[in-house]
Amino acid sequence: MEGPRVEVAPFRTIADFLTDATFTSPAVSESGRWYNRVKQNLLYYQTNYFVIFLLIVVFYSAVSMTRYLTGMFIMTLILGALTFRTQYGLLPAGGIGLLAGLMGHTPAVMYTVCSIFIPILLSFIHASLRTRNIKNKVNSAVETLRVVPTPMAHILECLEGNSNYFKKLALLDKSK
Repeated sequence: MEGPRVEVAPFRTIADFLTDATFTSPAVSESGRWYNRVKQNLLYYQTNYFVIFLLIVVFYSAVSMTRYLTGMFIMTLILGALTFRTQYGLLPAGGIGLLAGLMGHTPAVMYTVCSIFIPILLSFIHASLRTRNIKNKVNSAVETLRVVPTPMAHILECLEGNSNYFKKLALLDKSK
């Protein structure tokens, strides 16, 4: 049985990604437009964001491999306990977290959490502030005709399908 096909988006140049870019703060009052900007930038620069994510994770793991692996192990235990909840509910996950804290592993967990959330936060900030130029808009229009979706398209589709928040943003923007 074969899963859905995925095509990797092209890597955008550093000039296009950073140096030739225009950055402006988004109009927070127009949440639909802001959401559209973020979504289009996430789709357009997804390979660049993935490379940044990998570089930051590799940097964090290289600086302190033991701390990183310890934090990753404890997070895996906690997420596993949350996933396979028993009749005890959240007690196993809370117990693992408390035990890790008592054993002095809280800094390792926070270190690993930061290694994951910092690149996500940087990607969101870039996608929010980066204004799209004509070249980006034309390339995005051409890429929407693509038959095989990209990984970010699948992720955004899952997020949009499972959240009414994105639908409400779109409705708010249409009502203005």
